[in-house]
Amino acid sequence: MNFDPVRRRSLGLLFALPLVAAARRGAAQAARVVPIIDAHAHPTRSSRNLNDGVRTALALMDQLGAKMTILSPPPFPESERGMYGNSDLRDVARAHAGRFAFTAGGESLNPMIQQIAPDRITPDILSRFQREAEGIAQSGAAGFGEIAAEHFSNRMGRHPYESSPPDHPLFLALADISAKYGMPIELHMEAVPQDMPFPPARSGPPNPATLKENISAFERLLDHNSKARIVWLHAGWDLSGERTVKLMRSLLERHANLFMSVKSDHSGVRLNAPFLPDGTVKPAWVAMLRAFPDRFIIGSDQFFDEAPERLERARKLVDGLPADLAPLVASGNVSRIYRLAA
Repeated sequence: MNFDPVRRRSLGLLFALPLVAAARRGAAQAARVVPIIDAHAHPTRSSRNLNDGVRTALALMDQLGAKMTILSPPPFPESERGMYGNSDLRDVARAHAGRFAFTAGGESLNPMIQQIAPDRITPDILSRFQREAEGIAQSGAAGFGEIAAEHFSNRMGRHPYESSPPDHPLFLALADISAKYGMPIELHMEAVPQDMPFPPARSGPPNPATLKENISAFERLLDHNSKARIVWLHAGWDLSGERTVKLMRSLLERHANLFMSVKSDHSGVRLNAPFLPDGTVKPAWVAMLRAFPDRFIIGSDQFFDEAPERLERARKLVDGLPADLAPLVASGNVSRIYRLAA
């Protein structure tokens, strides 16, 4: 069947109009997406070759609206000291200025804290620790991380159990250096508000039978230097079953230098996660964020050589927050907490 040219143009416009309208709706929707600064993620789980992880990170960041990511080494144990850290992540941040910043110390400061008991600290050890921390500060790092106070062993055997009291003399020394340079300490610590059996679902041969209470020592760290900003990592991803909204709120009320980054994945205790079963953000979490709107940030803990569940959930959290809170939690608070280049 033949159509005259005028009729063909009319039909073309008829079919094109819905596509144009859909494109405009998509552009408008994209414009409303609140950009994220992910304050805590890892390029890879353990590999020293970071190139693949960085490429994956950039693609995933573009897909999910993360304009910047602060990369961190995990809290490596002594057996994996220096797997990647300060110099590696500094080079990544320099090569991709504006997309990445970095923290360091998980590869160097953390093994020292884990290996040396609090009562075995000598002036020489303290001086060596301080020199390492000063070197990280002078390298341009945005903070010190990731440092462990209570780190459960990974269920797949990729990370051993680590435990050190949060008021360890080296933690206190790091707090003073943190205050001096305006760099936060990223602390990985499962909440243990009283002595308790190790959670059965997490237990295994490398883990202790009993966990020692750590909140009082954590508060001593917070009180040691009020100018030291402490970011308690992984709010919303609770493995002890004790990091409740009530506990977090009580600590935030007592310590103005305490901040928290939010993480979510399927392995945390659901009772203390930020989402309801239908995927909406729990009212108690919204109320906590509204009570402390300048104290929470996104810290997905995404490993970019693994499935992107954690960053996807970070996007879901931001999209589910009220309009007045989302920009603060997503990105607005990060530059006040971390030492980022202007």
